[in-house]
Amino acid sequence: MRRTKSESEETRQHIVDAAETVFLDMGVSRASLERIAHEAGLTRGAIYWHFSNKQQLFNAMTDRVRSLHSALLETQIEETSTDPLGFIEERAFEIIRLFEEDEHTRKVYQIIVTRCEYVGEMQEALVWQRSLHDTMAAVFDRAFELAESRGELANGWDAKSASTMFHCFISGMLNDWLRYDFNSEFAKSVRCSLRCLLNCFGVSPR
Repeated sequence: MRRTKSESEETRQHIVDAAETVFLDMGVSRASLERIAHEAGLTRGAIYWHFSNKQQLFNAMTDRVRSLHSALLETQIEETSTDPLGFIEERAFEIIRLFEEDEHTRKVYQIIVTRCEYVGEMQEALVWQRSLHDTMAAVFDRAFELAESRGELANGWDAKSASTMFHCFISGMLNDWLRYDFNSEFAKSVRCSLRCLLNCFGVSPR
């Protein structure tokens, strides 16, 4: 029984892998379960054994990466932290590493940002995307507020202006990364730019 469950789960993950490929290649609205079955080398019946419809398969794809970044994006700074700017720096570089190193995360966000029409049931994808953005923004906003309250921001910055600039950079960076092919040169440029920005806030570059 254990082996059967293990094999079933392996097949399920294989189907999700195939869905990632098809959604990215064709877009979510144009993709069909038949095309996903072909990509997976399975019958449509095998797909329906695990997923009732395309929406359920899409949800399984997003749920699979959710656990990878939830802890990262939701970790709040301790109110007693002695280094809020260091917290911002560490989390920012962890986000870059996540997108650089985890192919599933990169593909899923590419699909959500560039291959989805946010209509009908797919509006859930937009809600999820906004929720992640708001969660990440709240974490960084609080860290900037702590830095300001302790006089740790460089001259010319306050918590609101610094967090606004930071969010614009992170959002723009991820948007470009997801819309265009990732390569090592782009990643290098992102790290360099982020170090310069963090240095302006008063964070020593790594």
